[in-house]
Amino acid sequence: MALHFDASTPDAVLARAVRDHGSEAAFALLYDRHTPRLLQTAWRLSGGSEHDAEDAVQETWIRALRALRWWSGDSPLGAWLRGIVVHVAIDSLRRSRWPYLDCEAEQAEADLPLRVDLETAIATLPAGYRAVLVLHDIEGYTHEEIGERLGITAGTSKGQLFKARRAVRARLARELEETV
Repeated sequence: MALHFDASTPDAVLARAVRDHGSEAAFALLYDRHTPRLLQTAWRLSGGSEHDAEDAVQETWIRALRALRWWSGDSPLGAWLRGIVVHVAIDSLRRSRWPYLDCEAEQAEADLPLRVDLETAIATLPAGYRAVLVLHDIEGYTHEEIGERLGITAGTSKGQLFKARRAVRARLARELEETV
């Protein structure tokens, strides 16, 4: 029996087809539907490294396929996948021994050209600042959830977010002054 899917097929149906029948067509639809957002999240967490983001997304899909039988369907598949990519990207950052506290944003900024661009401002943040900012302000995690994922306290997460926002504002303000 051949299974037929199209762009309107819900994630839960596609996921069951992949899990139960190994459907490549269903997987292709899921991949095309969710990979752009996964890449965006991983790219932001990796500080704009396309290579690291692609690696994180590839590892995310590998882990997701292995764990698909445990996805309950209670939460949206996209949110579940983003949780995995966040975990993978943060693990990658940890392996590179990135600091959480007392990072100097100016040190990381020196390597990138100046222009008025929020993505660039975020990418120039030290990894600890960037992770908290992306997870909280872009992905919508709470400080408690961030603390669990990063192995820090909620208070540390709040402090990192404050410093990250301040660094982004300062960079954007400086760039705006330079372009005027």
